[in-house]
Amino acid sequence: MKLDQIRAFIAVVETGSFRAAADIIHKTQPSISAAVKALEDQYGIQLLDRDSYRPTLTAEGEAFFRQSKKLMLQANQLESLGHHLALGAEQPLRLCVSQMGLTDQIVALLKGFQEYAPNIALEVTSDHLHGVQDHLIKERSDIAIGPSYGLDDRHIFVEVGKLEMNCVVHPDLLPGLQAGAQKVKQQALYSLPQILVSRSGAEHEHRFVLPTGKRWHVNDFQVKKTLVQAGLGWSRIPHYMIKDSLEEGRLVLMDVENFTSHSQFPLFMIRLRNKTLSHEANVFWRYVKNTLKSSGSDA
Repeated sequence: MKLDQIRAFIAVVETGSFRAAADIIHKTQPSISAAVKALEDQYGIQLLDRDSYRPTLTAEGEAFFRQSKKLMLQANQLESLGHHLALGAEQPLRLCVSQMGLTDQIVALLKGFQEYAPNIALEVTSDHLHGVQDHLIKERSDIAIGPSYGLDDRHIFVEVGKLEMNCVVHPDLLPGLQAGAQKVKQQALYSLPQILVSRSGAEHEHRFVLPTGKRWHVNDFQVKKTLVQAGLGWSRIPHYMIKDSLEEGRLVLMDVENFTSHSQFPLFMIRLRNKTLSHEANVFWRYVKNTLKSSGSDA
């Protein structure tokens, strides 16, 4: 099987005739017919039904066509990459950062890397909970930064910082919820929505959720913060996102009885163990590790 044969086969299917396929890829019609026939002979299957006015795909041809399209896309991407590398250009570093992971420390690392390697562009995406690791598994990102959700033996990870989470509510609501006590009883929150950031179809990933009560699901932390500040619910939110709101009195800390209201946990730089990093990803990985080492971090 050769790429020229695959290209000819795709052209016949997409143009509807051998003549049109020959015109579009600048080959002779006999060479197009020979290319398709060579594929059929190699695998002992009939890809096209030639009995009608226009060639049509057989059942085997349908399956072969779908995979052929994927193969040609990858071949074109590889060819483009080869030309790009020949010019000496850097490839972008694809980085996925947890939605709650852009702490001051992580931002400082990104800023330092930009100064250290100004020719490496960053493609930064974000996701939440297990979605951060999904970006690695589905090869949408080279390196991820986030909490320990989904980490296992498939990953190599290095601690790069800490994340502090606080349970907060609108200040006007807290006295009624406390009912004179220091801590809020869980029952007092059942009618007030706990606002959670959730991925589509992944509402059961959360660790810090009351077993009973209303829940609202949103898709990012800014929406969560806005709703809590409006008095529409309560939630755990990263401290760095609400520091100003706490100082200005738009939010207040809340302690819930028998619930992890406040906590701190590590953030990790993560890669897949069985995947070879690109040059750009290796530069970033080494930079972060060396920066943490020189700063005396335990990571």
